[in-house]
Amino acid sequence: MDNKNTSRPKEETLRHYLRHYGSTSMSYSTLQSELEHFVLDGVGYIAYLPFKHFIWSFKGHRIVIGNPVCDPANYQQILAAFLKETDRAIFVHLDVECGDALTALGIQVNGFGIETELLCNDFELAGKARAKLRQWRNKCVRENVIIEEKPVADFEDKAIVRGISDAWLDDKGTREYGILSRPFSYEAEPDVRNFWAYLDGKMIAMAVFDPVYKDEKVIGYYHNVDRILPEAPNGTGAYLILEALKIFQEEGKEFISLGMSPLFHIQSSPTHNKNQQTQKILKYTYTHLNEIYPFQGNASHKQKFAGKTDQAYIAATKGNNLWEVLILLKALGALELNMDTLKIFSHIARKSITLIKGSK
Repeated sequence: MDNKNTSRPKEETLRHYLRHYGSTSMSYSTLQSELEHFVLDGVGYIAYLPFKHFIWSFKGHRIVIGNPVCDPANYQQILAAFLKETDRAIFVHLDVECGDALTALGIQVNGFGIETELLCNDFELAGKARAKLRQWRNKCVRENVIIEEKPVADFEDKAIVRGISDAWLDDKGTREYGILSRPFSYEAEPDVRNFWAYLDGKMIAMAVFDPVYKDEKVIGYYHNVDRILPEAPNGTGAYLILEALKIFQEEGKEFISLGMSPLFHIQSSPTHNKNQQTQKILKYTYTHLNEIYPFQGNASHKQKFAGKTDQAYIAATKGNNLWEVLILLKALGALELNMDTLKIFSHIARKSITLIKGSK
């Protein structure tokens, strides 16, 4: 339904709230052009993807990305106002405070994975936990991999950058979670940092770090994009992160977020009203259904950084049943309706029946 609060506000309005309250890894991603925004004047905004599909969501859903961009003390206020506009919303990649606010509004909240952060003032490569990182770093140093920070706008010939991005996408055999992975931009973006890796003068990898704000200051970064050529030495992507971390440490930044590992170490909060059956299915999916998405590989890679972890959550106004989760995956572009997914659905259905019988 239409409402004066839902529109396409001017970017400067969104950036005003973002610079004050954009303190989570998903905050900068809320500026994506395909998203719409619910703005509550003087409070902040909620970013969402309108999703409608003749099979999956005939009446339409709003897929909300991350926390509301506002003071956490106002989460419940802005969420209550937003839910007056729609009774079909799915929320993804929330933190526990936002989950608490939704719980207070009577909405189910489930764990959906963990987010990993590297604390700039408490990160050392010594010790067993980060042995693999040391191995990767040393390999890159021996092979003379050079890391350079340079704004993407400073490249006169964008074909160099497009070449590495296109080659990586052609070689990549997995899907990203749609708008949870903000697309790479070939134009300058405020406060976004670009790092590049070279071997023998050739660009072999790149990494993009989105800013995280608090009170109009950049306090940290989200490692949003990487592109790595197949011929790059093993560990080049990690080396890019480590070299960026050095610079951020010197600047007094607080952390780098490596983002979410979906379905890994799911632990719903005891203060939230979770859907127990869905939680069991999501845990089973992580273990047995990596053909949907490389859940285990994603989690294993981030574990090697031995960072600080926090639970990320999902919620749905219609309850966190399995169908709402599938709608979410479809909206994010992580689910295609074909013979493979029909087999997966059949597998999940059989497992669901087994779990239901076992819980009786």
